[in-house]
Amino acid sequence: MDRNRLEYAIVKYGTPLYVFDLDMLEEETERIRRGVGPDLELCYALKANPFLAEKMAELAGKLEICSMGEYRICKALKIPPEKFLISGVLKKEEEIEEILCEEGDRCIYTIESPAQFSRIGQWCETHKKKVTVYLRLSSGNQFGMDQRTLESLFRKKDLYPGLCIKGLHYFSGTQKRSPGQVEKELVMLDRCLNELENIAGEPIETLEYGPGIPVPYFTDQKDETDLFLQTIQSAAGNMRWKGQIVLEMGRALAAGCGYYLTQVLDVKKTEGTNYCIVDGGIHQINYDGQIRGMYRPHLKISPFYPEGKEEEWTVCGALCTAADVLVRKAFLKNLRPGSILIFERAGAYAMTEGMALFLSRELPAVAVYERKEGWRLFRDRTPVFPWNMEDKKTEEKEKNQWKS
Repeated sequence: MDRNRLEYAIVKYGTPLYVFDLDMLEEETERIRRGVGPDLELCYALKANPFLAEKMAELAGKLEICSMGEYRICKALKIPPEKFLISGVLKKEEEIEEILCEEGDRCIYTIESPAQFSRIGQWCETHKKKVTVYLRLSSGNQFGMDQRTLESLFRKKDLYPGLCIKGLHYFSGTQKRSPGQVEKELVMLDRCLNELENIAGEPIETLEYGPGIPVPYFTDQKDETDLFLQTIQSAAGNMRWKGQIVLEMGRALAAGCGYYLTQVLDVKKTEGTNYCIVDGGIHQINYDGQIRGMYRPHLKISPFYPEGKEEEWTVCGALCTAADVLVRKAFLKNLRPGSILIFERAGAYAMTEGMALFLSRELPAVAVYERKEGWRLFRDRTPVFPWNMEDKKTEEKEKNQWKS
């Protein structure tokens, strides 16, 4: 997004502020789709940025939903349930029951444990319905099940004829260091899928695979997206298993479309170090791999004056903790109180992984831009202090319940 549009948003909405450029999101989605070729579909991991749910429902074949809150977001936006991949390591009985009763076979469900297999299978038996499920293969952590457990579930599938096992789900982590890791995983998955098909006695139609393509958040990192995409396309083409591959992505799709805007409110020099204090902080922006400002994210200053001496600054937030350092060694010209710092590549996780309730500071506003729609305010600045204190209404409600 060009500087003029961002400066318009500063004037219109104030700071701190998140801005999401939906045109840029669409361009990046199409770039990734071209990079992996027409045979691979895309699934958007909603946890990366739920504000993009409606747009990504247009751009991707599926949305991965990992909580009841994410499900309710999609329902409120009237996104078709055929787009839903109901995932997540924990599926509470009452929650999955609600989704199953509401959606039935219109969406797909992942199964992460034998208990989930039995629970969903029993629901199908009780309601005389069938649902499509993907079994999740673990990468050695708490998510999913090992191959031996998957084999046992395939052998038991006749116990629950309502469970239509159509796919395998696999994700081993984000921000992978090398395309070779993706290639090795697809070789492993190819072997696993063929072995499971032999046990199942029928084809496994779909591989839902999260490649964990890295995002270059910091100035000294190279953008290797194209190399990862080429590797995925090549490795997928070499697989003996010939089902449909769906690439599950969040960070790689959304990171580039986001900006975090925060205003400098105070400046000082302490023991030779220039400090600026902004109205945001680490509770509002978080980059994967960032540790107390040691790495430099892509950063702009507004208004920008090309003249003047560049100085080194340590950018700190408004929290009462020494950990609230956004950047060390930020080299900026003409920084002063009132300057706006624009953090780029903040479209994925950056706005949700911080400690938002610390010090009871309000949540920033969220604005989106799209050429055909113009500017829209998705969320105004929102106080959170009521969430950090006693709720008198809840207390009164509890008292009335006891009386009744």
